[in-house]
Amino acid sequence: MSDIDSSRGTGEMRPGEAADVEACVAVWVAACAARDGRAVDGVAERARPKFDAALVWLVVDGSDGIDGSDGSDGIDGFVLATRPGSGLPGDPVDAPVLGLLATNPGAQARGLGRSLLRAATRELAARGHERVVLHVLLDNVGAVRLYESEGWVAAGTPFEHSLLKRPTQRFERVL
Repeated sequence: MSDIDSSRGTGEMRPGEAADVEACVAVWVAACAARDGRAVDGVAERARPKFDAALVWLVVDGSDGIDGSDGSDGIDGFVLATRPGSGLPGDPVDAPVLGLLATNPGAQARGLGRSLLRAATRELAARGHERVVLHVLLDNVGAVRLYESEGWVAAGTPFEHSLLKRPTQRFERVL
């Protein structure tokens, strides 16, 4: 299933499974802490229930020596898209929500996030979805740049993230 460049130090991409939830949550928490410069209470608790609404969930097992001591159990990254209607009230009702995309901080800057994003959008298109949405913190410049370079377009008015209280933007992509 993989389109990951193994020469860049990442492992094989595969579908996520129930046994991966806690490792993926650990990657999410670590990536958010690296992004924000500190851990924020409530991040794990907000992420965990999203796996119950999984539509497309892909995981990259680590192969670059990341030991999993942060709870990631050697997972370098993952992407999770949830079924239509699982996002915010202003989201299109027919669009799946790419709710979580994270790479372990030790595996960042290797193209893994881009590979996960592309694989998830391909899978959603193959399942017949015509568009997908996500929400991104506007001060997460690297993520915004990634999404825009992959054809995502800002939609609607920016809003305040309910936990982090920072400006957030909905982005949409036609599949």
